[in-house]
Amino acid sequence: MDTLSPEALFILVSFFFTFLFGVIVLLYLFGPAPKKVVTLEEETTPKAQDRLKAIMEIVDNPKSDTKALQKASDDFFTYYDEMELSDYKKKAFLFALVVHKHATHEIIINADTLLRKLNPDLEYELTKTLNRALDARSI
Repeated sequence: MDTLSPEALFILVSFFFTFLFGVIVLLYLFGPAPKKVVTLEEETTPKAQDRLKAIMEIVDNPKSDTKALQKASDDFFTYYDEMELSDYKKKAFLFALVVHKHATHEIIINADTLLRKLNPDLEYELTKTLNRALDARSI
C-alpha cells in the first residue's frame, strides 16, 4: 500500500468529483430561494397598512410640527379609500390628531369635517371622540 495505482487514483478522483457535483445540484434544487428583485414601482408605493402606520407615527410623535401634521392629515384622506380602516382606527386617528400639542384648529376642524362627511353613520361616535380629545387637550 505504498502507492496508489493510476486506476485507483482515477476512481477516487472520479468519485470525489461525482459526489461534489451531486451536492452542488442538490443545493441548487433545494437551497435557499433567490432574493426577490424589487422593482421601482413596488419600492415607491407603500402598502396601505404601511401608509397608515407612517401616518399614525407622525400623529403620535409629540415632536411633529404643524406642517407634518397637516401632511399626515392630507395623506390620511388622500389614501382613505385604499386603507382598510375600522371604526376604531378612524376614531383613534381623530383623537391622536386633536390631542397633539401642535395641531391647529384648522387641521382639527378639517379632519373632523371630512371624517363626518365620509362616515355619516359614525357622527355620534366621532362627536364623542372629539369631545373626549378636546377635554384631554384641555381646550
